[in-house]
This record gives sequence, structure tokens and C-alpha cells, in this order.
Amino acid sequence: MEDIIKFSGTNEKLFTRDIVENVTPKTTLIVPETHSAIIISNGEMLQTLPKGRYLLSDLIDQQKDEKISLEIIFVSKTAKLKLLWGTPNKITIFDPILKEQYKIGMSGDFEVQVGDARKCFLYLVGAEDVLTSDALQDRLMSKVVSVVETEVAKFISEHKVFYSNIYQHKQELAKIIVPQLSSQFSSSYGITVSSLNIANIIFDEKDLERLSQKHNIGDKKIVCPNCGTELDKGVKFCFNCGTKVSEKKKCPACGFENPAEAKFCSSCGAKF
Repeated sequence: MEDIIKFSGTNEKLFTRDIVENVTPKTTLIVPETHSAIIISNGEMLQTLPKGRYLLSDLIDQQKDEKISLEIIFVSKTAKLKLLWGTPNKITIFDPILKEQYKIGMSGDFEVQVGDARKCFLYLVGAEDVLTSDALQDRLMSKVVSVVETEVAKFISEHKVFYSNIYQHKQELAKIIVPQLSSQFSSSYGITVSSLNIANIIFDEKDLERLSQKHNIGDKKIVCPNCGTELDKGVKFCFNCGTKVSEKKKCPACGFENPAEAKFCSSCGAKF
């Protein structure tokens, strides 16, 4: 009777570790299409195998009738693991319109999957029996935050994003961050990032109040939302850049448009 080793788990985990006893030269290893397999003998990583059927005597130096123990790591090529991310400290941003700094906190989630099975095992898995989501988050978090900080600050500067409009650019930012993050993770850990979501952007309340006050300078002045030029109330176009100026007052907290004379947002109650 043929001895067979094959993957018997589900495709929900990035990898599954099997310790197989009494492996003989006639033992056959079957690697499914959804996985790669890494063979470990006496703590040494041997071959990484794509899908297929393999006679272990062709892969391992094994004496006739000798029985040995092996570790087989089945690494999923398609499983995706969703992880959470968040900035431990608020990011400092420079508003290109108001010429003011402010701080924001950001958080969301991202999905990873294995790109290079051997590199992923070497640099992320190692001796771990189970690589938990929490452990993986801890290892990847600093790089995620570093890329997010860099790309968000760069995007806001290049596109002259007004502080109250940053919420509208979450999807654009995510599309920019994913390939940058995936490139770094692939190079360092053999994993790729398939998606990233920016769920929350939180302003420091004092910063929001200060920016709001500067945005609405006084009863007789308004600020161009594009270039920050001070304009008299009632004008329809900015004399500096030609941008059409809304006669309504946009709430910096929620984006709701209020009458120009409003002192509080009629949608969320924020003070102008």
C-alpha cells in the first residue's frame, strides 16, 4: 500500500504545519493546486515544491528501509488574511491652503497573502506553530504606519487638499498606499498586500477648532477653498485663482453646507 502525505486542511490559513513520522523512501507527497509545500528535515529547510505528486526518495537522501520524520509546511497561494492597522501617534500634516499644521489619527484594515512561500516562512513563520493575526500585525505595523504617513502627507501637499476635504480622498489614498506597501512587504517578507481600507480619520479637537477659526476669519471675510486667499463676503469667484466661491458655509467637521451666516452646523452642531 502506497504511503501518501497530502494536505487535509482548509484554505483559510496562510500556512499549515504537518509533522509526519515514519516516512519511508516510498512515501509520496501530494501538493494541491492551491498550495506550495516546504520540506524540513532535522531543522533544515530543503525544497519548496509547487503543485504536483512527488516521491520523497527523489527529494531526500534516505537509506533503503530507513524511516525518518519530516515537517511539511503547506503554504496557501490564495488565502488572504485581514489585519487591522492604526497610527499609534497622530500624524502631523501641513495644510497647503491655510498654511497651518494639524494632527490626525488614522486606522483601518488590510489584506495580505503569500507571494514567495520560502521567504515568507523564513522571515515571518520560522518556528511558530501558528502565526496568529495579532502576531503578524505586530510585526508589520511599523511599516504600514511609515508608508501611510509618507503617502498621506505627500498626497495632501501635491494635490493641495484642504483639511476638511481629506475624508473625500480615502479611496484615492488607499490605492496609492497598496502598491507601495506591497512592494516593501514582498521584498522583506515574501507577502503581498491585496487591499487596504482607511476606515477612520480623526482630528485633534483643538486643531480642528483652530483651523475652523482661520477658515472663517471674520464676519466680513471668507477664504477661498482652493488657494486660501482672503475674500470679501458675497464674491462669487476668487480674484487670485478664479475658483468659484460657495455662498454657503461648509462644515469642516462633517462637510454639510450651511447658510453663510450660520454660527453652528445644522447637521452635526459643530461651532464655526
